[in-house]
Formats: sequence, structure tokens, C-alpha cells
Amino acid sequence: MRDTLYHRALLDAGIIAPGGSGSGITSWRGPGLGVARRMVDTFVEQVGRFAPVARTEHPFLNRRDAYERVFPQYANIYRLPATRRSQPDWVLRADNLHLNVEWLRRHRHPGPVVATGGLLRHLRGSGSPLFRERYIWPAVQLNHVLPAGEGPAALEGYRQVLERTFEAFGLPVLTVETDALSSYGDVCHLTVSCLRDGRPTVLATTYLMAAPYRRALGVTGDLVDVGFTGKVLALASMHHLDRGGLGLPSALAPVQVGVLAPPGAPGVDDWARGLTGLRTRRVVLADDAPFRRHRAERALLRAGTPLTYGVRPDGRWRLGRRAPAGHGPTAPFPDAARVRAELAGYDRRQLEATRRRLRHGIEGAGLIQGVCDGCAAARRLPVFGRIVPHRPARCVHCAAPGRDHLVSEQGRFY
Repeated sequence: MRDTLYHRALLDAGIIAPGGSGSGITSWRGPGLGVARRMVDTFVEQVGRFAPVARTEHPFLNRRDAYERVFPQYANIYRLPATRRSQPDWVLRADNLHLNVEWLRRHRHPGPVVATGGLLRHLRGSGSPLFRERYIWPAVQLNHVLPAGEGPAALEGYRQVLERTFEAFGLPVLTVETDALSSYGDVCHLTVSCLRDGRPTVLATTYLMAAPYRRALGVTGDLVDVGFTGKVLALASMHHLDRGGLGLPSALAPVQVGVLAPPGAPGVDDWARGLTGLRTRRVVLADDAPFRRHRAERALLRAGTPLTYGVRPDGRWRLGRRAPAGHGPTAPFPDAARVRAELAGYDRRQLEATRRRLRHGIEGAGLIQGVCDGCAAARRLPVFGRIVPHRPARCVHCAAPGRDHLVSEQGRFY
């Protein structure tokens, strides 16, 4: 991960702060905290359509014995030894799986629980902001305990939840079922998108947890684990850049609609207040000098604003769009439905642009190929995983009926 344009755009937008708090630790600014909150809210809203969902956040310190009963082999976490024999040893922000399962048991909650917060990991080198860090924030982890046999149907439900969530962020994805992580999950789904250059990258993981973990957690049925991180925001920023800077999808943008108008422009304040449910920012221009309008609009664009309305002193209105950038006249005082339609069009254009990049970078590069069960089992091709849902295709090796697979010489990728 060497693309730094996305990082510069996040800094310019005021989403994150320069410098950070240490190597591999990103510092977030106020607008960025709002973007992260909307990312989590969008996911939780989609989960709520599938199952009754609860939210929680766990303490920074977790008991080491409880953690290592489930994860005895992981060495890349931070431990805090007790200073007295009567006190427990601790781990620092290690994982939420065991804590979530205990929360579900304690509250007798029938659906999933979503934990948010950060995770601490040992990191060699400086990493890449939001892609690979020492303090991984935000880290979103969902766990769902189900009766035995219901896990596969839940896995399919969460596949759709993740695909809809990421599409709301302008990120089309493929779901790949892989055996590469079979020690952790009996079934593993990787939600895969692409970098700006077309290389595949993993956005989320979903597991039907393997028996050793279920036994350690005291779960007699099925257990689903879903996780993703702030990497989602980094990838959205990487894809949605234009000459104005960061163009955040409307679901995430701190300001969805910017309004540029001279002081006292009749009706503008009432109209802006009437755009209920939309995040607006009113910018009062001291005069109509072109450089003032351009400067004010550039500031809105850098902050990720999708849509701007400019009001001239003579009453004419101008609409500024993105993806692609352009301006044109528009009728004064559009209602909220019309503004939402403009935002929806912007989101569709962003999604389609990224979808073309995904098709070119993954499918067009030959990473998706038809493989039959026999050739896959015999490892005649470097199969990484199966595309979900099932997509019939002829095997490229023997021409027998098969299905689409992700074929990758490099094996596991991040």
C-alpha cells in the first residue's frame, strides 16, 4: 500500500490530523469522528433489516486469562502484567469475540451484537494509515450465536448486509469463500474490493467459527463473526478523488449540501432549514466577487461535500455537481426530494465508476476464472476461493462444468 493521495485528501478534508499520536496510530478530527460514526450506523441499519441488533463497546483492558482461553496462540497483542498477585494480568484492546459472546449470554439477546472501538496490535515498520496500523480504529465486530444448523443461512444474510453497506460507500465488492483460513472458521467469506490500480483487497471477513473456538467460548450452536475496520474509509477516499479533493459518498459526507449565498438573500435560510434529514452548511459570502465564491466552494469540496448550490445577488441559482465535476443553472429553492435525487445520482455515478475499476482490475485481469470441482481439488490452478453466490462457468483447464473462482498466484492477500 503505497498510494498516499488518499491520505493527503483525508488530511485536507479535516477527517484526520497530521502526524498522528505515534507510528501506526492515526489521530482523528471532529468531522472524521462523524464520518466513522456514520459508517458504523449504516452497517447497523443494514443488519437491523436482517436481525434485531444491539450495540456495545468494551473496556480498554481485558482479562488475559479470559482472552487466552479462546486465543492461546496469538502473540501480536499487548499484555500488561499484574503488579500484585491478587490482581489479574490484562491484555490491551485485543479482540471482541469472547467479550461479545459473553455480552450476548449475559443479556440473553436473541440477535447479533456489534462492538465498536479500537484494537491494538504489534506492528513492524510505520504501516499505512487506516490500512495497516498499530491502533486499528474504528474496528467493527459483529457476533451472532445461533442454533446449530442455522449458521449457513445467517452467513448468506450477512453477505448481503456487507455488500449493501459497502455499495452505500461507493465500493462494489465480490464475496469469496475460501479455505485459506479454515483453522479459524469452518466457513470463511472474504468481502473483496480493489485498490485504485485494480489489485484486489479485503474489506471484511465473515466466519462461521470453527469448533475449537466454539468449545472455548461454551457455544453449543453456531457462531458467526463479522469484522471490518477504518480501511473501508481509506478505500472510499482512495477511489473517490477528483480535482476538488475528497468526494465522500453522501452516506458518509460531513456536509451533503453546501449553500453559497450573499447575506440577506431572500428565502435562502428558510429553504436550507427546510431540507430536513440532510446535512447542510450555509456559507455567507461578503460579496459576489468570483474569487470569494471559488474559494468558498473549494473549501466545501475539500471537505468531501457532494453538492453545492450557489445563489447570485440577482436571484439566479447555480448547481455544482461532482463525479464528474460540473456546474449549471438550476431552478431556485429545490425541495428536499429533488436534492435527495441529486445526491442519489452522485452516489450512483461514484459506484459505477468504482464498479468499472473492479471489473477491469479483477475480472478483466483474469483473476476470475471458471474451475470445476475436480481441478480445484487437484490444485491444477492456484485457486484462492469460490465466488459467492454460485456463478456457473466452464472450467478453463478441462472445460467441464464448474463455477467462478478467484484464482491468485500470490495466495492470501490483504
